[in-house]
Amino acid sequence: MGKLKVAMVGCGGIGSFHLSHLVLFDDVEFVGFMDIRPERAQEKPTTAGGGKVYDDYITMLDDAKPDVLYICVPPDQHGFIEFEAIKRKIPFLVEKPMALSMDLANSIRDEVEKAGLVTAVGFQDRYLDIIEKTKEFLEGQTVGLIDGAWLGGIPGVYWWSSYATSGGQIVEQNIHLFDMVRYLFGEPARVYCAGARGIVNKEGYDLHDYSSAVITFKNNVIATLFTGCYLNRNVPNKNGLHIRCADSDIRYILRQSVEFDMGEKKETYYRQADQGITEDRVFLDAVKANNPKLVKSPYADACKSLALTLACNESIATGKEIILG
Repeated sequence: MGKLKVAMVGCGGIGSFHLSHLVLFDDVEFVGFMDIRPERAQEKPTTAGGGKVYDDYITMLDDAKPDVLYICVPPDQHGFIEFEAIKRKIPFLVEKPMALSMDLANSIRDEVEKAGLVTAVGFQDRYLDIIEKTKEFLEGQTVGLIDGAWLGGIPGVYWWSSYATSGGQIVEQNIHLFDMVRYLFGEPARVYCAGARGIVNKEGYDLHDYSSAVITFKNNVIATLFTGCYLNRNVPNKNGLHIRCADSDIRYILRQSVEFDMGEKKETYYRQADQGITEDRVFLDAVKANNPKLVKSPYADACKSLALTLACNESIATGKEIILG
C-alpha cells in the first residue's frame, strides 16, 4: 500500500493533536476535513498541505473515499459517524470516550468485529516508553495496593461541564488512568466510587467536583483513583500512579517519568518519545498491514475501560458497589 488517504471528523484540539503527528509521516495524504464549526475545518488544509473541507461527514466519506478516518468529536456525538465508517469498511481511530453508554459502544464494537476492521481508541498513554519499562519491571513483582490521581481544573471546551455531553471527569479525562491500571493489572472485578460537589461554582456545571474510586481486580490487586476538577492552581508532578509492590515502589508521574525504588537502589526513567506520535504511527502501520493486533487499544478492549468508568458514575449515583463482568 502506498500513501494512506486520511480524513478527519472533528477539527478541534484533539483533532489538531493528531494532525500535528500525521503531517510528520510521508505516507499520508489528507483528503478531507469536517467540523460543525466550519472555520476550524477550513484551517486544516493549510496545516496539512492538502485536503478538502466538507459540510457533512457522509458526503466526505463518499467523495473523498478515505483509507482511514479520524473521529475527534465530543463524547455525546458518537454513533452515526462510526456506523457510517463501518458500512464503508473504513478503518478508524476514535478519541476517548467513544460513547456515553455501553449499549452504543457495544453495538459499535460488534459491528467492527463483523466488518473485520482495524480500529484504535485514543488511549495514548499505552504507547509511552516509560509504561513499557513499567510493564517489564512488574514482571515477577507482587503488587498489593495502588493509588493514583488526576487532579486539575476545568477544561475550556463548552461541552465538558455537563454529564449529558462529557460523561463527567472520570469518563472524559481520568479514563486514561483507569485504562492504565487495566493495561498494567488486568480486569477489574468490582468498583465502588464516592463523589461530592460544593467547591466549583460555574453556570451549567453539574459534575462532581471530586471523587474516589476503589477498584478490586480479579487478581486481588486494589487500586484507589482520585479524580478532581476543583483546583485553581497547577500541580505539576503530582498526577499519576503509585504502585506499592512487596519489594519495591513504582512512582509514575503522568506522561513524564517513572521511578523504580528498590530500597538501596533507585532507577528513574524519563519519557524519551512522544506517545501521541507513536500511537498514530502504530495505527497507520496496522491499517497498512491489515493487522489489528499491532494496536494497543482496539475498540473492543477500550470498551472495557469505558465500562469501568461508567460503572464509577453508576456507583456515585446509587451509592452501591458495582460488579463488573
